[in-house]
Amino acid sequence: MTVSYANRFQQKDDVAFYEAGEYGAESYASYIWRLQRPVLERLVREFCRTQTGPVRLLDFACGTGRVLAVLEPLVAAAEGVDISENMAALARAKCPRAQLRVGDVLTHPELLPNRYDLITAFRFLLNVEPELRQQILKRLRQVLRPEGRLLVNVHGNSRSLRHPAIVWRRRRARGAKTGPMLNEMSPAETKILLRACGFQIVRQFGFGVLPPTLYRTPLRGVAQAVDRGLAGDHWWKDGSIDLLFECRPA
Repeated sequence: MTVSYANRFQQKDDVAFYEAGEYGAESYASYIWRLQRPVLERLVREFCRTQTGPVRLLDFACGTGRVLAVLEPLVAAAEGVDISENMAALARAKCPRAQLRVGDVLTHPELLPNRYDLITAFRFLLNVEPELRQQILKRLRQVLRPEGRLLVNVHGNSRSLRHPAIVWRRRRARGAKTGPMLNEMSPAETKILLRACGFQIVRQFGFGVLPPTLYRTPLRGVAQAVDRGLAGDHWWKDGSIDLLFECRPA
């Protein structure tokens, strides 16, 4: 049994591990973020240049503010919402201009009081229970302006070279009272989900091709070079571990 997304990051120790462990300086996740970040910044800058008025950003499931801190300086107004107060506390320290709110947007719609030009949702789709994905995406669709953009990622592609390791970890975790989140989605499944929730995919990007286990071996440098060379809008994007989708309202 896995802990629900709503409960997993409520404790300070879990938040501290996420911040210092999952996104530690030498972690795999941090390296993939270094590849993603310039692409994300470019997408937001490109979008802002096409707008005649101020751009309002919502970073949904903002966590500790990793994405929000990068994008806050690029837009006129920035907001973040997360279900964990301890996560949001770290985000507030990183994002002094942003408005941060805490709670469940399905039961408290007032947490999303505005219409947004840009919405980001990173590491959310796989962390939330599958039955909630459509509900929340449809809620985000309601508050996204007609010409707005949703930037959403899937950090575990079931059609990537990482998949066998996830299968093995699932088998090891059988019978445990709690365990890691080992959810995955394929590009096709993600596209079906987004379309069902009222989004049209504009562009897709991929990050990380080689299994993360190589980053814990002497081949780390080689793996980084390969993943760096194949990052972004490349021919192998459907096989990448981390997928980023730029979407517009359908």
